[in-house]
Amino acid sequence: MNAAYLINQLQLQPHPEGGYFKETYRSNESIPYEAIPKRFTGERNFSTAIYYLLRKDDRSVFHKIKSDECCTSMKEEHY
Repeated sequence: MNAAYLINQLQLQPHPEGGYFKETYRSNESIPYEAIPKRFTGERNFSTAIYYLLRKDDRSVFHKIKSDECCTSMKEEHY
C-alpha cells in the first residue's frame, strides 16, 4: 500500500494548504452564531472529521485555526 493507493481508495482531494483530504463526518446539529465567540463568522457544526494525508515529499502550510483540532500522523514508509 502506498500514498497513491490511499488517495485513490479514500477519494482524497488536494488540500489548498498542501496534502490531500476528505471530510468523513459533519454533525447534523450546529451552534448558532449568537452563542459562540465573536472570532467566528457564522454558526458552527458541533463536530467535523476529515482524513488528511501528506506524502513524504509534500509540505503543509502552517496555519492558525479558530477551533480545537486533533490529528494522528503516519509516515508514508509505514503503510
